[in-house]
Amino acid sequence: MNLCGIGVRPTCPFITLAIAITSLLYGILRDNGENAIDAWVSAKLRRVPFFYLKKERRELWTPIIESLVLALSDQQLLTGIAIIVTACMKHCSISAYHFTIAFDLAWFASSTHLNSLDVLQVRLAERPSSRNWRVCLMLAIAFALAVASILQGNQYWYAYYYSPAQCLFSDLRGNYSGDAARWSVANLLFLVFSYSAAILSLYEVGILDYLFYEIPVNKLKSVQHTVRFKRSVWASTGGFASVIARISLSPVDILLLGAVKSYVGIAALLGSTTCSLLFGVGWFTYLLWGLISDRDIPPSQLNGDENEWGFGQIVPVLLLSSIILTFRELYIEQNAILSRQRSKDGSHISKADSQLTLQSSEGAEQLSARDLDIEEPEPALIPPKRVDTEAGRR
Repeated sequence: MNLCGIGVRPTCPFITLAIAITSLLYGILRDNGENAIDAWVSAKLRRVPFFYLKKERRELWTPIIESLVLALSDQQLLTGIAIIVTACMKHCSISAYHFTIAFDLAWFASSTHLNSLDVLQVRLAERPSSRNWRVCLMLAIAFALAVASILQGNQYWYAYYYSPAQCLFSDLRGNYSGDAARWSVANLLFLVFSYSAAILSLYEVGILDYLFYEIPVNKLKSVQHTVRFKRSVWASTGGFASVIARISLSPVDILLLGAVKSYVGIAALLGSTTCSLLFGVGWFTYLLWGLISDRDIPPSQLNGDENEWGFGQIVPVLLLSSIILTFRELYIEQNAILSRQRSKDGSHISKADSQLTLQSSEGAEQLSARDLDIEEPEPALIPPKRVDTEAGRR
C-alpha cells in the first residue's frame, strides 16, 4: 500500500481542522450563547480587535467558510472510508505495519470529520436529507474502524510488524490480550462515545436534555431546598436541636451544593464547542505522534522505500490543489451574490425615492385652500332699502 509517505496524508486533515477552528474562533458561523463556557470565551474574544469582523465581511466570509468546511469534511469522510475499506480488503497481501498505517490515516480522517461538525451543525440541521446520508457514512466508517481495531488486538501485533497481517488475524483467538488488546478496547470505547455524541448533536434530541440534565439538576436542587428548610426549622427552636442541625445538615447541604455545581459544570464541558475544539486539537496531536511512532521501524524490515513518490503521495497533493480551486470559486460566487444583492437593494431604494417624489409633487398640485384648512370669506349681505310708502304717496 503506497500510503506511508511523510507528511503528505496528514496535511489535508490539518488544513480542514485549521479552517474549522479559525471559523469558530472568529464566531462568524455560530454563536452558542446557551453554554456558559462558550459565552465566556466569546465575550473575551470579542474584546480582541484581531477577532472582530465587520458585518460586511461576515456576510462575505460566512457562506464561504461554511461551504469550504463542508467540502473538506466530506472529503475526509470519504477518504477515511476508502483507506480503511481498502486495508481490510487487502489484508491478505499487506503487512501488519501497512495495516496499522492505514488504520492511523483513516482515524486521522475520521477525527477531522468529527471536529468539522462543530461548524456544520446548523447547516446540516436545516437540511435533514443531507444530514441523514452523512450520518449513514459516519456509521459505516465507525463500523470499519471498530472492526480494524479488534483485528489489531493480537498480543503479538506490535512485535511482528514485518509479518503479513492475515497471519496475526488468523491467530487472534486466544491471543487477544496484552497492550494491543488494551489499546483496542480503548479505541472501541472512544469510537462509541465520539460518534454517539457527534450524531446526537446533529439532531435536536430534547428528551436527552430533559432526562440527563433537567431531571437530575432539579432533583438535587429540591433535596438541597428540603435540607435547608429542615435546618432552618431546627435552628429556630434553639438549644440542642439547633446544634444538631448545624452539625448534621450543614455538611449535607455543602455536599448537595457541590454535586449540583459539579453536574452543571460537567454538562457545560460536554456541551461546549470550545472544549470540543481543544479536545480535537489534542487528539489530532496525539494521532500525529502515533503515526510518527508507527512509522519508526527499521528500513531493513520493509520492502522498498516508503518515501518514494507514487499514487499515495500524488493524490493528496492534487487534493490540496482542489482546496485552493474550491476556495477561489466560492469567493468569486459569494462576491457576485453580494454585488447583485447590493445593486438590487440600491434599485429598490432609488425606486422608492422616485415614487415618494412623484407622490409629493402630485399632492402639491392637488392642494387647495380647503386641504390647507383655510376658510374663504363669505360675501357680505347688503340689507334691503326701506321704502317709505307714505312719502311715496305724497
